[in-house]
Amino acid sequence: MSQSRKTIGVIILSLVTLVLVVFLIRFIHHRMRYAVTNAVFVETDRLINLGFEDVSGRISQVIKNEGETVNPGEVLAKLEEKTYRNEVTRLSSELEALKHEKAAKEIFLARIKKDISLKIDLAKQDVFRLEKEYASLSAQIKAIQADVEQLRRDQRRYKALYQKELIPKRRLEEIETNLKKACEQEKALLAQQEALKVGINQARKQLLLARNQRRQITEVQKDLLALEEKIKALEASLKQAKLRLDHCLLKSPIKGVVAKRFHVAGDVVEPGEPVYALVDPRDLYILVLLEETKLHGVKPGCPAKIRIDAYPSQDFEGVVEEVLPATAAKFALVPRDISAGEFTKVAQRVPIKIRLTKGPIGLLRVGLGGEVEIKRYE
Repeated sequence: MSQSRKTIGVIILSLVTLVLVVFLIRFIHHRMRYAVTNAVFVETDRLINLGFEDVSGRISQVIKNEGETVNPGEVLAKLEEKTYRNEVTRLSSELEALKHEKAAKEIFLARIKKDISLKIDLAKQDVFRLEKEYASLSAQIKAIQADVEQLRRDQRRYKALYQKELIPKRRLEEIETNLKKACEQEKALLAQQEALKVGINQARKQLLLARNQRRQITEVQKDLLALEEKIKALEASLKQAKLRLDHCLLKSPIKGVVAKRFHVAGDVVEPGEPVYALVDPRDLYILVLLEETKLHGVKPGCPAKIRIDAYPSQDFEGVVEEVLPATAAKFALVPRDISAGEFTKVAQRVPIKIRLTKGPIGLLRVGLGGEVEIKRYE
């Protein structure tokens, strides 16, 4: 009976020893094929600090809290906007008034352009007509003056003949009557000529006045140009005012997670002062501080399996993206001083960046720790 017990004990001991040896062999083999460490951290190179761009004031509402997810364009916080809304209203009213004034001046300009053009055409026609009448009248006067001159010569000749009793008195009286009529006709024509001169001068003055009124068109056009410049300036100011009003709503530029909230409702903030810090899950990576003794065979492209302590049931996979060229100790706040000699050998850790390729990346948060297995290149 005791012999059989001894035999069973030996068998059990042998089995346990075999299991331990197999486990040890597999462990050694695993450690030879994989670089394993628990110096693992979730990191990001880009922490997005968000603040109200070019506006300042009191925060009226904060909507998102730390750890909550956000979508592009989603409102995170609101600033009291009364001052900025009043500015938009004021500029809009001023712009509307200027546009009405411009429209009225354009109508006035079109009307005076038409009126002045019509006045110039009428004045030109009057001058042309009166000058033609004056030329015709001048020809008539020259003709009547020639007749008068001839009749006066005839009067002198007939008078001498009558005195010599060579012609009857009736003939002399006819000449004198014709001379009198011709003189009266000449006088009437000269009076008409003077009246035409006055009319021509008046028509020319009207033409000159109409042409001078073109200056009024130039002045109105200058006023319109000045109004257009004012309208452009006001439109630019209104655009900026509307932009500032829109900036009273703090919106997320990405789909990400709120990493930090720096202010609460009621706080007064300045332009650009951070209110939220966001993390884009696409920018997350795994930072591994791998001992220099385990570095061999670890190169960019090596696959890796990651386990995060916060989510032990979740599996993550990745690929080595970069093996940084300096150890973590080189960037420590108090680097080692080896100028006098180094007597304690310490295994240094080399930072390695792993790009995540598989797993619920949305669960990750910057700073979480875990464990990694990096498969070495043979």
